Amino acid sequence: MNSKIGALLAVGLAALSFVAFGGLGWVLDDGNVARLLTETGPIGPIVFVVVMWVTQPFGVPGFVYMVPAGIVWPAPVAIAVSWVGNMGSSYLGFAFARWVARDWVKARIPPRMHVFDARLAEGGLTPIVGLRLVFGQLPPADWLLGVTRVGTPTFLLGTGIGIIPGAVVAVVAGGGLIRFLLNLPAATAVSAVAALAIGAAGLMLWRRHRRGGRPVGRPHSDQSPA
Repeated sequence: MNSKIGALLAVGLAALSFVAFGGLGWVLDDGNVARLLTETGPIGPIVFVVVMWVTQPFGVPGFVYMVPAGIVWPAPVAIAVSWVGNMGSSYLGFAFARWVARDWVKARIPPRMHVFDARLAEGGLTPIVGLRLVFGQLPPADWLLGVTRVGTPTFLLGTGIGIIPGAVVAVVAGGGLIRFLLNLPAATAVSAVAALAIGAAGLMLWRRHRRGGRPVGRPHSDQSPA
């Protein structure tokens, strides 16, 4: 157990150093990820996976990586590499919740995810696959699985199955959308992106209104069974 905690702390320190020295800002800067994938030759997939592992558990959305992957690589390669990257980052989030900061994590799992508590307590692959189909690779999903009694092999198998549809959609649909926008006149592309952003903001406001004004992702005081 001590060796596991030491390894996780080392990964956490490396991730914090990555952020402190500007790595996260570089990742989020437009075009850098795509250039990294195309200009590093055969080590591109390795760099891609490692960057996903050290940034996704801290909240960087997976589509930031999977969409550019769908543009620069053939779909089967992009899906496979994205799957490996997501599996590694999910395991780090799971391990962090289980062995490092269990109580801290429990208090920060969004309330809407606790609908899976009873089903996860029963064990089996089906609730894990269902959780992944609904919430994908969101870090709180990894945390929730980490604070339950789900075994590590079951977690890995259920996660491996459940994240496939999301990876396929992000790579194929996301990459296709970006290609489509790049082929449009600049003014049309900007208008399309603005319309999508306004639509997304409207959807978030509508959902918040439906929830009675409660902020999405508010820490939940109820402790799920471990």
